[in-house]
Amino acid sequence: MRIPIRIGDVLVYLLVFLLTAFSFAGLYQMGKNTVTSQVVVEIDGVVWGTYDLPLEGEEREILVDAGETRFNILILSDSGVYIKEANCPDQLCVSWGRINRPGQTIVCLPHKVVIRIIGSQEGEPPLDGISS
Repeated sequence: MRIPIRIGDVLVYLLVFLLTAFSFAGLYQMGKNTVTSQVVVEIDGVVWGTYDLPLEGEEREILVDAGETRFNILILSDSGVYIKEANCPDQLCVSWGRINRPGQTIVCLPHKVVIRIIGSQEGEPPLDGISS
């Protein structure tokens, strides 16, 4: 038995598809623009430095000296933060990749270095006492 497809069926399917596509596009755009983003570098639990992300097209290189000839070279750009080079044995921090949203971190355990992005997303409510 064959069920005929009518023009009304096609219009309903098209409407559902468009609503779904616009919903995903809206969710994608919501998280893109950050109002304020800063990079915090901590060594052994102590804040070593706080940096603003550079403007578009700029790149900044920071040498993070963890003492005793231990170092990490951090690259800050408008598209995010990553570790370019480190002299730790496992190199996990280098292979971690780029972070670019508040809440993301890079950790180098041998050097006890934590790099995280702090800030707030545009349109996001501030954290309350329970979630922080």
